[in-house]
Amino acid sequence: MSFFRFLFKGIIGLFAALGLLVILITVLVGVMINNADELGKKVNNQNLPSEMILTIDLSQGIWEGPYKTSYLSNSFQPGIPLHDAVEALYRAQEDTRVKGVLIRAGRGPLGLAQAQELRRAIKDFVKTGKWSASFAETYGEAGHGTLHYYLASAAENVWIQPSGDLDISGFSMESPYLRPVLDEIGVLPQFSQRHEFKGVMNMFTSDSMPEPVRKNTQGVLDSIFAQIEKEISISREKPGEIGSLMDRSPLSAVEAIDTDLVDRIGYWDEVSSEALADGREFVNITDYAFSTTPEVSENASRIALIYGLGEIHLGDSQGDAFFGGSRTMGSDTIAQAISDAIDDPSIEAILLRIDSPGGSYVASDVMWREVVRAKEVGKPVIISMGEVAASGGYFVSAPAHKILANPVTITGSIGVAGGKMVLSGLWDKVGVKWDGVKAGDNADLYSANKEFTNEGWARLQGSLDRIYEDFTVKVGEGRGKSQQEVHTIAKGQIWSGLQAKENGLIDELGGFREAVQAAREAAMIHEDIAHELVVFPTPRDPIEELLENAMGGPMILSDPAVLQSVKSLLKIASPMLQGIEQATQDPRVSVLNSGIKPLGSK
Repeated sequence: MSFFRFLFKGIIGLFAALGLLVILITVLVGVMINNADELGKKVNNQNLPSEMILTIDLSQGIWEGPYKTSYLSNSFQPGIPLHDAVEALYRAQEDTRVKGVLIRAGRGPLGLAQAQELRRAIKDFVKTGKWSASFAETYGEAGHGTLHYYLASAAENVWIQPSGDLDISGFSMESPYLRPVLDEIGVLPQFSQRHEFKGVMNMFTSDSMPEPVRKNTQGVLDSIFAQIEKEISISREKPGEIGSLMDRSPLSAVEAIDTDLVDRIGYWDEVSSEALADGREFVNITDYAFSTTPEVSENASRIALIYGLGEIHLGDSQGDAFFGGSRTMGSDTIAQAISDAIDDPSIEAILLRIDSPGGSYVASDVMWREVVRAKEVGKPVIISMGEVAASGGYFVSAPAHKILANPVTITGSIGVAGGKMVLSGLWDKVGVKWDGVKAGDNADLYSANKEFTNEGWARLQGSLDRIYEDFTVKVGEGRGKSQQEVHTIAKGQIWSGLQAKENGLIDELGGFREAVQAAREAAMIHEDIAHELVVFPTPRDPIEELLENAMGGPMILSDPAVLQSVKSLLKIASPMLQGIEQATQDPRVSVLNSGIKPLGSK
């Protein structure tokens, strides 16, 4: 039977491959006829203009992760690669071809720490005296524009469209509390936590924000707000005034000019004309970043770069390397990456970039052990925290040689929660009866069809106590603190990076660039020696992943010639596929579940 399944899979894979190749060849012919000139520009985009303005378009957001491994993945990964863009801005300071930078803000997802890291690089670029401006049709049409304005205010001149608003009213954190509706439908949430600030399950167990959680969250928000307010005040040279102006927002474009929060009112074509004076050309920051990445010398020191992104769980990390999307932090992937870096004699230090809200404690413990093992063998591990490194994300970080976080990074949340939803009341309401058997007194301990017994609830409490003690003891060992000292700043409390520094949970304030320097110092790499960041594990080719997923397995891809042929076709077809993607985002085209049709058609 297994032979026939193997044969069937092979036949299906062959037909899938042939079908894909036919489609690609068809696309290729169309591209060659209609886009020959554009293809040459796309494929050989190495010749940069002699005078250029770098553009930073925030409309598709900012991302971070392993370096792109192929031309096609470059074409389809939306947004700005944070670390590459930051390094590109520092290279551009000394590049005489780069005459300035233009930020297009007002739209697109933007994280606090992302904005802070990119803003620092823009501010340092502006200090060179080169031209800089930012433009937005509006700051906040679809929501608060505080973060976009915060980033845009790093430029020398801030533009806004005449019809636009300046909504810089600050930040808010809201959460739904579902206990009333759960009671109504007969669902009983049975959860417990360690301790009063660990509010991850409060949305199920409470009908409002508990006071300890409210107080803690307010403190973090105040810390972040104060930082943003201060940095905008410095850029706009308005000490002590930004807070009151933010409380008056949203402001019209004219009011923004009158309050000196904006320098110019105009449209995109006007700011573009000014930027492109004297024959300058626009170059996207991403294109510039990848076109100017310096070659690594043979004697460069090697630093392992490992990304731990997303929710923590046992097993392999998950995520769509080809089209982006959500990613997870799998214990097998990260632990093996750290282990490989430890065992590689050419690796002098490990840089672990963490952007994770936590997750499985057991999975976190797997990765914690590898960080400890690196420390035991004398290979320094540097932690660079992104948007958030909380709970398990902090646990993994605790034993590192040095921890860096942005001032607005959310970290801490040293605590634990657990329990279950009991659905027996719901089943009674809808007339569903459950019945069955079990072998073992506690086999149904976490069954959703019955409440915890007194003994079962006691077992849950014991488990939470044990995990919390293990968590705080290990954090204490990593940070050189007693368990009681850790408990004082733990209890599930979250902190901004600035607060975490004051509490001794991190060592330095800084982003990815500063973490790289910390890794160099920890490895005692001389300032005259270059370094190479080596991604662990080696990023998989996204084209290969796409083809394997399409064909249900790696069978045909074992032939390098077939794989290379398909890659070549995809590489050539990429610009046309991009055109299709852009067309679906054009407001003149309506994208429906049934297909694409012109507006107004029936």
